[in-house]
Amino acid sequence: MSIQISDCTIRDGGYLLAKNSDPEFVKGVIEGLTAAGIDYIETGFLQDVVMGESIVYENSKGARRYIPDDRRRSEFVGFCDNSRYSNRNLDLCDGSSFTNLRISFAKHECDDALRFCAEAKAKGYHVFVQPMDAVGYSSKEREQLIKTVNEFQPEALAIVDTFGAMYMEDLESIFRQMDKYLDKNVKIGLHTHNNLQLSSALAERLIAMAAETDRSVAVDGSLLGMGRGAGNAHTEIVADYINKYYGGHYDMELLLETIERYVAPLKATVQWGYDIPMFICGTEGAHVDNVEYLKKHTDCNWVDILRVIDRLDKDKRKRYGKGYSKTDFSLIAEEYRRLRNHE
Repeated sequence: MSIQISDCTIRDGGYLLAKNSDPEFVKGVIEGLTAAGIDYIETGFLQDVVMGESIVYENSKGARRYIPDDRRRSEFVGFCDNSRYSNRNLDLCDGSSFTNLRISFAKHECDDALRFCAEAKAKGYHVFVQPMDAVGYSSKEREQLIKTVNEFQPEALAIVDTFGAMYMEDLESIFRQMDKYLDKNVKIGLHTHNNLQLSSALAERLIAMAAETDRSVAVDGSLLGMGRGAGNAHTEIVADYINKYYGGHYDMELLLETIERYVAPLKATVQWGYDIPMFICGTEGAHVDNVEYLKKHTDCNWVDILRVIDRLDKDKRKRYGKGYSKTDFSLIAEEYRRLRNHE
């Protein structure tokens, strides 16, 4: 088995910077992660529509400028959302840029997305299959997903806690099913968010379970947990855990130097991490933008936010694109008015 870390600081942290991170920040973080021995390093977003953002690319060529000449033991990763990127723009993997590709998708996109994953593998990429909202799948739905994944043998199939709604019991149940049915040649990945203050603990639990079953895993994190909303598991915490209990190789001094120089200063201008509104997102399984709308456009207190989100249909609270759009949160606004009128 192997235990690896996949760092998402550039990509997940990039949401906080409108996907337009300072190139020196990108280079500095990547160089620090590479020197510290992090296994997988995300480089940014692949999108059909590129507006000149520093970490958004039409294909792998755009990320080349950030890939260090000496890659050491690190591998580099591109990321795309199935709904925002099409296979026609994906170039063949020639080894000059990232060689791994993570493809994220919602459950209703599953069939199309898995075809895309298979096509990306045929183009030479090591594919990480990233189905969003793991707790939103039934056991039967997950078993069918695993069956299809086994047919084309990607690099990994991930457990993705999109809304920070996963408890330890959820992880254990999902892992057991995946470990039972997923081909042993396919790694199990994990991407968590810290809405319930469990992201790093979930990562550690996955590693411990994988060690018991001899399953290779790749656990996501970001430096200082940098990411939209409640943020993610902390790369430095997970690295320290692996070093202490599983013979890890990560250079903690270099990780701390990178955080102190490049990531910690951003706390003065952008915000991420656990708070009560983010807890509400997690416990209610809601998209972060729903709560952000209420915080910015209403006088809701925390209890009001909980009540409004709780009134929303469970599917619609997850993605603002179904029933209302990013620029027209009419459904949330209507629930807020009903709450106020009732009182």
